[in-house]
Amino acid sequence: MIQYLRHTEIDQAKWDLCIEQSVNSLVYGFSWYLNIASPNWEALVLGDYLAVMPLTAHRKYFIKYLSQPFFTQQLGVFSKTAISQETLHQFLHAIPSSFRFIDIQLNEHNHVLDEKLKVKKRKNYVLDLDRSYEKIQKGYNSQAKRNLKSAKKFGLELRSISTKEVLVFYKLHKAISTRGVKSSDYDRLQKLMEMAHSTRNILCKGVYTKSGELLAAGAFLVHKNRIIFLLGNGSEQGKEMGGMTFLMDSLLFQFSHLQMLFDFEGSEIEGIARFFKSFGAEKRNYYRYKRNRLPWLLRLFKA
Repeated sequence: MIQYLRHTEIDQAKWDLCIEQSVNSLVYGFSWYLNIASPNWEALVLGDYLAVMPLTAHRKYFIKYLSQPFFTQQLGVFSKTAISQETLHQFLHAIPSSFRFIDIQLNEHNHVLDEKLKVKKRKNYVLDLDRSYEKIQKGYNSQAKRNLKSAKKFGLELRSISTKEVLVFYKLHKAISTRGVKSSDYDRLQKLMEMAHSTRNILCKGVYTKSGELLAAGAFLVHKNRIIFLLGNGSEQGKEMGGMTFLMDSLLFQFSHLQMLFDFEGSEIEGIARFFKSFGAEKRNYYRYKRNRLPWLLRLFKA
């Protein structure tokens, strides 16, 4: 029942309808997102697109492998009905053996209970917005409250900015400390953000001083009941003045009372995770799935 389809064989209209109607729909799963994040992606499809799994395929030295694209936190199996352990296992075992190495991240609805599968829990943080802003703010810790008080003292302002402005600011203040991301990856991210803007799936915000200096900037993907913090950062001055706390707080105020989740996109870096938790966000786990089918000699170098 599960078909393996190469990129040119995928019916992208049916694919997108499946993602839209999935119980675990995420913006990362749409064809327009995958076409940019992982060109020539392939797929596993159950029946007439009842459930799907993108295969973010690559090739190096004639070896095919699967890896998680940058700026794409969760993929895995998307389904119009609840995903059982049996269905999840069928998809994972249906990944063609031609993919000699697999290192991908499933989504939070893909619960892995089989201890034989090589998975590692990863952390995400989300915040329920379906309540008053006052109740949301009560969940802030003392550090977040101090940062917000500082931001208000300096009279910081929130403005809408362009996708390019967010990315330029991010590269200036954050990218230098981000390992493994190449210039071509940022070019791809720029295209992704521009496409998300054209489909109305992104918000870009900047925090300014009264004199007009940009202190913090962030981009947020919006789809159905989820707002995802795609990327963002503050300058050194912005951190001292509570710029990122002010930015997050402003969006939490804007979207309070709505049946939505604010998705911080998690982090394995303790300092960043602590910042997300400062807003009262709860931890949700998802899984990183690895499988090594490389020849034994190559396997030694790719554990």
